[in-house]
Amino acid sequence: MIELKSVSKQYLYGARVLASTDMTIKSGEIVALLGDDGSGKTTFLKVVAGVTDFEGEILFDGEPLAKKPDDVVMVFDDLALFANRSCYYNLAYPLKIRGVSKDVIDQKVKACADRAGITASLYSRVRKLSLIDKKRLAIARLFLRDCKVVLIDDITKGLDKDEAAVLWQEVAPALQDFAKEGKCVIFSTRDYKEAISIAKRIVVMHYRQIKQIGTYEQIRENPDNVWAAQAFDPDYAFEKAKLSFEGEKLFATTEDGYEIDLGHLVGRIADSYVGKDVYIGWNS
Repeated sequence: MIELKSVSKQYLYGARVLASTDMTIKSGEIVALLGDDGSGKTTFLKVVAGVTDFEGEILFDGEPLAKKPDDVVMVFDDLALFANRSCYYNLAYPLKIRGVSKDVIDQKVKACADRAGITASLYSRVRKLSLIDKKRLAIARLFLRDCKVVLIDDITKGLDKDEAAVLWQEVAPALQDFAKEGKCVIFSTRDYKEAISIAKRIVVMHYRQIKQIGTYEQIRENPDNVWAAQAFDPDYAFEKAKLSFEGEKLFATTEDGYEIDLGHLVGRIADSYVGKDVYIGWNS
């Protein structure tokens, strides 16, 4: 289990790239970070991975996660590959620096390459690979060693629609397998379809802040704000309106004078909102 307690990230010159966050992620749970570029997804993952400093506290099974670097594996958005080296070297290197024997390295590298579907390219230089195969190579490193936390940053980014669909069909089952093994799995994406396909909970992020955390059904049916509502429906519409009572009936009047009967919400909206500007939203 991962616990984030008042975790935030701010650069020395003052820019805050991740607002204060409190969250618990259970072992065996898959969590998706959903948001556009610049929403804070990558920073969130790097903080959990321990590759950047932060404020607050992160605990894994009650102990500081920073003390367990080998318990975390991450696929970065830039893939972090040795471009002028072979795929074999890229897979073998993390094992070599940990003192694993050559025979075991060879066995694991070939097994991981086979699982990721890059056996045919194992001795090719990374710079000669297509983008989708570079991503497969980065994914293959997840299988190299046992871990307790798996992090993947926007793995389909940069691919066309068809390639993204193919790669996700390969990645999703692997992430589900990790979760079945009791690992904490966190992945980021800009595609809500990827998020809802396997994630138990979704973290909607916008402009470096978490806007809502919940299941797809919870967020879809009861969004906390416009950003959460739009996360699953690009056609989600909203308009400014003013609430008012006419007798015992509640109405919302839009800026162009259109009046909406909200009688079914009487008693569910705080009186303090009456007479004030609000936003009325609806799904397409």
